[in-house]
Amino acid sequence: MENKHLLKKHALCCQLVIEKKIHEAFAAIQELIDLTHNSDLQTRLENNRQTYINILRYSFGEVEDPAKKTVYYHLLRTLLELTDDTLEMLLSGTGLRMYRTPQDWTADNFVENIKKLASFPEDNRSEEIKQMFNYLWFTDKYHETERSFVIWALQKNRLQWWEKCMVISAMTLSLQRYFDETKISLLIDAYKSNEEQIWQRALVSIFIVLFQHSDRLFLYPNLKKQIEELRENPQFGKNIETIIIQLIKTRDTEKIAHQFRDEIMPQMAKFHSRMYDKLDMKNVVQDMLGEDKNPDWENIFEDSPNLLNKLEELSKLQMEGSDVMMGTFSMLKQFPFFDELGNWFIPFHKEDWKIRALLKDDSGAFDADKFLKNMEHSFILCNSDKYSFCLNVNSIPPRERSLMVEMFNMEANALEEAAMDDKVLQKPAYQRIIFTQHIQDLYRFYKLYRNKSDFYDLFSTDMDFHNKDFFELLLKDVTILRNIGEFYFEKKYYKDAIEVFQKIDTLPENIELWQKIAYCHQQLGNYQKALEYYLKADLTDIRKLWNIKKIALCYKRLGDYGKSLQYYLEAEKMEPEDLQVQANLAHTYFEMNDFESALKIYFKVEYLAPANHKIQRPIGWCSFMLGKYDTAKKYFQKVIDNEHNEHDLLNMGHVQWCSGDKQNAIALYSQSIQKSTGNFDWFSNELLADNDILIRHGIDKFDIPLMLDYLKFFRK
Repeated sequence: MENKHLLKKHALCCQLVIEKKIHEAFAAIQELIDLTHNSDLQTRLENNRQTYINILRYSFGEVEDPAKKTVYYHLLRTLLELTDDTLEMLLSGTGLRMYRTPQDWTADNFVENIKKLASFPEDNRSEEIKQMFNYLWFTDKYHETERSFVIWALQKNRLQWWEKCMVISAMTLSLQRYFDETKISLLIDAYKSNEEQIWQRALVSIFIVLFQHSDRLFLYPNLKKQIEELRENPQFGKNIETIIIQLIKTRDTEKIAHQFRDEIMPQMAKFHSRMYDKLDMKNVVQDMLGEDKNPDWENIFEDSPNLLNKLEELSKLQMEGSDVMMGTFSMLKQFPFFDELGNWFIPFHKEDWKIRALLKDDSGAFDADKFLKNMEHSFILCNSDKYSFCLNVNSIPPRERSLMVEMFNMEANALEEAAMDDKVLQKPAYQRIIFTQHIQDLYRFYKLYRNKSDFYDLFSTDMDFHNKDFFELLLKDVTILRNIGEFYFEKKYYKDAIEVFQKIDTLPENIELWQKIAYCHQQLGNYQKALEYYLKADLTDIRKLWNIKKIALCYKRLGDYGKSLQYYLEAEKMEPEDLQVQANLAHTYFEMNDFESALKIYFKVEYLAPANHKIQRPIGWCSFMLGKYDTAKKYFQKVIDNEHNEHDLLNMGHVQWCSGDKQNAIALYSQSIQKSTGNFDWFSNELLADNDILIRHGIDKFDIPLMLDYLKFFRK
């Protein structure tokens, strides 16, 4: 059976256990175990089955078992572990499972072998670090041997800081592959150690694995207690916020092609009348559709330097998850260096002997020490890209290499000087750099590593952190939740913004929040929900023009032109010279076929904005509908003399025909067909759609199909 099918079966088994559908879970797990032909797994399953039968019997017997819940939840954990073990046995020896450490690296001699590293020079310990990484990665459950080693390794003066980072990464991959409470507890200890570079990576790992295994947390009360204790640190919430913001940024890279999917325009098309599009009225007044944001809303980011600070002003593109550098360096991951999985996770450090050996230059063409120091401290590249840069430098001729290195040194010095002048690299910002670079490293690994399909890819999920149980376990601060919602809002992830905003919608008069929820629904095309929240915000003593215009817009999109007109008239009283209000008011009259009222306002808009030539279309059409043919000809001719389309020629043809000039009408119809690249079917459909209008203006119904055939036979 293919691995992807095994993973699906495993996920189903886990889901059934978590949903407490234990009868179905036993059947599903049995199917998985049958594939292994392993008697030990079968015995474990039968023992669990008997335990569950006993639980059921005691649950409905005469004597209530006080330990029933404890035994029951222990059973659930045991079933999940059995399912995980079964999957590992089925996948053993396939794909990356072949990376498992040599047989002599057993639990008995593991600690002894690794502890010797402390006395080895770096160029004589890389193989041991590799084996350590693989051992920690492929150990399913950490027992006392592994636990004591990790505690030893993360102590000061044991391993180098970058080697400790490798320990964190190995535990993270191990947790993603096989859930183990002990591993998470060790990551929590690493976070609490407060050692730079280490605790940031540990916290990112905690967040990722809790997101992946969120459904299991209810079975581990001790683990939940440890996580709750972390919230006592006042910086914990802000650190989690930083991680979430950076992870949200990575969405742009994968979803750039879909960024317009949730825009309002595709949804609006079905509400437009054919005539509305035909006259290009959406462009009568720029931005007339009311997509502007409320100018009264507080700018969260100006008042919150922790979300948008000087660092992001200096290097926004480089520091975003969907950064420009991803595209630049994705082609530079083909070096043999990246064939070794652990190298994707090693932090760049100037002492790295492999890079020093590559860049060794006896000619003195460039200063390798200076270059490596600048590279280590550079915040514009993540660690993975720094290695790519160095490997690429090594592959080019000495002269070009020297020039490239010098340019990098100059840029690095300039950025560092600017950063220091603006105090960007103070402690909170420096910590954010570590978070950002590490998340970018992870992004590159999960997207570019040659065997990436063997790993759980957080970045391919919806990353809807706020909908998972672990989210509320980590975050209780309403201010931080609001900041996350605001960031979703600014990035135009409106669905996520709604979900976060609704979690904090608890105040009796939360006007701005209601408006933003309404705006999100509006952008998603959910006009009914948007209207509900706009009306909710409107039920206050202070009525704002912006909110009233939005209510009018929603009624209009819902086809309730009477209500829409009511609110646009109210908006007009508040701001009589607002062109957006005037244009929308005229459009509403237009949709109601009140062409007289619409025409008066269109003339007013023309007077107030004489440079707006697009107003000429609806003026021409309203004049035509009112039988004012001379005025209609005048305005449609203005349109034709400027930038026109096939609709304009068709409309002018209608005016000429209805005013008795058949020859001019035929000429204009012919030009309209030509303008539409000869699409006679389009023209025929448009003419027949205007059938009632033409008849109302004196054209004999009998002549309309004749006109179509005449054009087929005689048009040039």
